[in-house]
Amino acid sequence: MRRVWAMVAIALAALAPAIAQAQSSTLPPAGTLVLMTGAAEVELANDEAVANFFYEAQDADLTRAQSLVNQRVGDGTAALKRADPKAQVETSGYSSYPVYSSGANRVITGWRVRQGVTARTENLAALPKTVAAAQPFLALGGVDFRLSKAARDKVEAQLIQLAIANLNSRFAAAGQSMGVSPNRIRIEEINFGVREAGPPQPMMMRAQIASDAVTSPTFESGRSMERLTVTGKARFLP
Repeated sequence: MRRVWAMVAIALAALAPAIAQAQSSTLPPAGTLVLMTGAAEVELANDEAVANFFYEAQDADLTRAQSLVNQRVGDGTAALKRADPKAQVETSGYSSYPVYSSGANRVITGWRVRQGVTARTENLAALPKTVAAAQPFLALGGVDFRLSKAARDKVEAQLIQLAIANLNSRFAAAGQSMGVSPNRIRIEEINFGVREAGPPQPMMMRAQIASDAVTSPTFESGRSMERLTVTGKARFLP
């Protein structure tokens, strides 16, 4: 019997470190867990423009209306490509709608045909002349200025650095108010939020379609704001 108890004592002694470690692992970590959000903003000059054009024709004959739209859009896109060979020119939204007479007995009296054209370019210096080159054929619906993808990618590293620096400074400020020195602050987790971009600056313009040359319009590309938030968890050690 004594031999059995001796063996039990030896087994318990061997398990003592493991039991102590298991008990310590179940204890809550020391210190205070603090959640904080940091943010960064970078303002950049817009380097890309998207010009939206359209042409609309109405005729009693659908074929004539479509032919007129096709001709105008073809001439307009060709003028855009000549004025800015590097611009990305796309057509969109080709549609035909019947026009009805008024009154109780409505009948189709004609057709309205419309097509849109979009030109995307980073050549902002030539934008006024590019737009003016297309306006004898197409109406200008509006111009949006924004940041190009290359500009957004270039500023991403700067946003991350600024957001983390802001987060660290806020943790330090919180620690100071709680009497915790910076060397007792341990960041345990960081989560980056969705990157936000300021809305593009629209420049809405309406223009009459003319056969003569159009005077070049005036544009100001403006600036856009890129934003990034970061949320972190830090433990303030006692």
